[in-house]
Amino acid sequence: MAGDQKAFGQLVARHQASVRALSRRLTRSVSDGDDIAQAAFLTAWRRRSSWRGGSFRGWVCAIAYREFLATRKGRVFEASEDDHPGAAGETGERLDLTRALAALDDNERAAIALCLGAGLSHAEAALAMEAPLGSVKSWVLRGRAKLQKALAAYERA
Repeated sequence: MAGDQKAFGQLVARHQASVRALSRRLTRSVSDGDDIAQAAFLTAWRRRSSWRGGSFRGWVCAIAYREFLATRKGRVFEASEDDHPGAAGETGERLDLTRALAALDDNERAAIALCLGAGLSHAEAALAMEAPLGSVKSWVLRGRAKLQKALAAYERA
């Protein structure tokens, strides 16, 4: 058991930043995102025997996405002033990206966060989202195009 805890702790240390970043993008909140990430790692620990190998990051990001979906039922995540990225002295470019991500629809934002933010493959994101691979590819393409257009508009401003 001690070996399991040590190995798991190393996996958490290696992947917590990307899982937290994913969760924060999904919830649009630092504190809610951190709560989702923590819940995902706790779930991963409890279900560690079900991990079949492959990408641990992909597996735990899928758990985080499902935790997000379960948590958001009946709840709307909104960034508070404390959670707002600009509150921590964030640069204008990062704030523009945050606003552009917020303008995407939920599926596009989730697919972008999983594929581009967390580095999952389209296939891993499809498994995490429990969606067809073609849909995930479309969401990523549409979301990326919307982000490029929105950020180009911010650049001109």
